[in-house]
Amino acid sequence: MKISTKGRLTTTTALATIALIAGMIWWANNEVEDANSKRRQATQVSRTLTELRLVTFEYILHRGQRSRQQQREVSTRLDRLIANKPSSGPEQSEVLARLRERVARADRLFEELVAAPGADSSNAADIESIRRLEAQLASLLLILQQESLADAFRLTDFSTERIVAAQQRVVIVILAGLALIALSTSGAAWLINRNVLAPIHRLKQATREVAAGNWNYTLGIGSNDEIGETSRNFDAMTQSLRASFAQIERSNQELAALNQEIEAFSYSVSHDLRGPLRSMDGFSLALLEDYGDKLDDEARDSLQRIRAASQRMGRLIDELLRLSRVTRAELAIKPVNLSEMAREIADALEQQQPTRAVQWVIEEGMTVHADKALIQIAMQNLLENAWKFTGKTDKPVIRVGTIERDGKTVFLVADNGVGFDMAYADRLFGAFQRLHHESEFPGTGIGLAIVQRIVRRHEGKIWAQALPGVGATFYFSLKEQDHE
Repeated sequence: MKISTKGRLTTTTALATIALIAGMIWWANNEVEDANSKRRQATQVSRTLTELRLVTFEYILHRGQRSRQQQREVSTRLDRLIANKPSSGPEQSEVLARLRERVARADRLFEELVAAPGADSSNAADIESIRRLEAQLASLLLILQQESLADAFRLTDFSTERIVAAQQRVVIVILAGLALIALSTSGAAWLINRNVLAPIHRLKQATREVAAGNWNYTLGIGSNDEIGETSRNFDAMTQSLRASFAQIERSNQELAALNQEIEAFSYSVSHDLRGPLRSMDGFSLALLEDYGDKLDDEARDSLQRIRAASQRMGRLIDELLRLSRVTRAELAIKPVNLSEMAREIADALEQQQPTRAVQWVIEEGMTVHADKALIQIAMQNLLENAWKFTGKTDKPVIRVGTIERDGKTVFLVADNGVGFDMAYADRLFGAFQRLHHESEFPGTGIGLAIVQRIVRRHEGKIWAQALPGVGATFYFSLKEQDHE
């Protein structure tokens, strides 16, 4: 069952429980209200009976027309109150029937009392007899009214007892509702803890285990809800990661073997190929020195070309080895003062060609987090290129500085040399790619390829902008390191 379905079921159960409790409280409250209403009716009957008895006393004492009229009005009002059934239940109905019968008998006795002959007869015996009859009727009438009043009080007691019972039921209903709510809450909490919180805790523990490197950890939650589905996806993910890391491990082993092969190849290039090149250069030089006077100009030129080609081949081999070392070198990231490094390289270039007058503009305070040895190689190549390609400029200027781009610091090396056509910019950073002939500007064409690999090793970017005859600017940015 999905968690959303469980949530809807829990919500429905809670609402049904609340509705049931509200219905029970409403029923119990209606019982209390009905009992109070019956009690008010019973109290009204008692008050009316008391009033009727007082009016009857007044009539018995004074035999006035007004009191007789009041008695009949009160009696009529009493009949209406009794007709409203001020009580319910078997015992209460029995008392009410008895009260109704006594009230009716009392009305008949009162009418007999009113209809009795007056005491205006001259016969003393008749007068005495009439008085005794009136006294009997009055006595019987008062007794019936007293008994009726007792019945009315009994009805009031019944109503009071019913109120107390109804109030007790209200309390019981409230307590039962609270108990039901507590039970429902406890059950919901147990279900949530069992089906939601406990699996989430296991999932949290699983993420910790995986983060710690335990790729064999499995959740194994078999429920059919979203957490169970997440658990199965998590287990599938860890299984896929195990397979991926195994593949990476195999790839690393293959890469290590390949690096060993590259090392062996580099050693072979460095030693096995250099020997024949040195022999070619040495024997060519020996021929020129020992037999140069016996050779014509064309033969001597051929030997010079052989020497130049072997020496250039040696330089190309050196550059290839440098490129290979740059690709495989281990990075040691630390703060590097780029301004100081640029000045040192500039001083070295000026010492090599002291006759050149180049204006250097090097920004102060440039610092970068990088591998010092590699960034030294990159700056050496960039500044040597700027030095080389300003060799035919009247007033050469080489600038090293920074700019801000998209909130990041970008370093630049700019010159006012020969520049190049941007249509061929995609060839700049390829190995052995040249935009100028070697007869104009000597070189192997691998320096910028080395710079690009160094920048990529630092997770940075490098690009250039130039115009023929105006100059070139090389921009590069490195990954910013977190440091205190």
